[in-house]
Amino acid sequence: MPIQLVVEDLNATLEDKVVLHDVAVTAQAGHVLALMGKTGSGKSTFLRVINRMAEQRGCVVSGRIMLDNSSIFMQEPNDLRRRVGMVFTEPVLFAGTVLHNITAGLRLQGIRKKQALEERAEETLRRMEIYKEFRDMLYTDSSRLTRGQAQLTCIARALALRPGLLLLDEPTRLLDAMTSIKVEDMLFSLRKECTMVVAVHSPQMAGRIAEETAMMEDGTVLEWGRTSDLFYHPQHLHTEQFISSRFA
Repeated sequence: MPIQLVVEDLNATLEDKVVLHDVAVTAQAGHVLALMGKTGSGKSTFLRVINRMAEQRGCVVSGRIMLDNSSIFMQEPNDLRRRVGMVFTEPVLFAGTVLHNITAGLRLQGIRKKQALEERAEETLRRMEIYKEFRDMLYTDSSRLTRGQAQLTCIARALALRPGLLLLDEPTRLLDAMTSIKVEDMLFSLRKECTMVVAVHSPQMAGRIAEETAMMEDGTVLEWGRTSDLFYHPQHLHTEQFISSRFA
């Protein structure tokens, strides 16, 4: 089930440097929220704070981060990550087969039976509408995958856990145009099953997949709202300049 993410008064420091300050934004359940902004604006840090990876790297975090009515700080990080999936820009695969990678999280949860793992992998790939492409590759070594196939495998690994929230950090930036379109179409079609927060590398991607968009700059959210409103009636000069420069 998709869950709502509410962030209020979020601040984070790393080695005495402020990396996020006074961040407030909401991702509605069953929607895609795009994070837009130049490199270094805080998009990746924000995502890592939400799944508590940033704390493991020494980041000091304060504020209110709620998944539905539950604070992330009241949950053990491993329990939280069963509800909150993460996909990075660069595909991260483990040694072993494609099936081994897709079901890695399930095995950590104690699911060991081969049939159960195969069934969940198939179900996930069918939901992603890529089962035909991957059907004969499940026992292929992951080192033989193209970058696009590797990223799809990483997305499948996250979705196999049936998270309520999926965080994606510029998931198509390193992919070719056709694979990027496939990933965008997939994310948009799956949003009713899983709320998504996606750091995007272009406003065009936000316009194609996101109901809401947040503009980030220097570690804070300048403004956020319906994507169409942000594009056509920006309230902040930085937002207008960013969109205009990318569409120019």
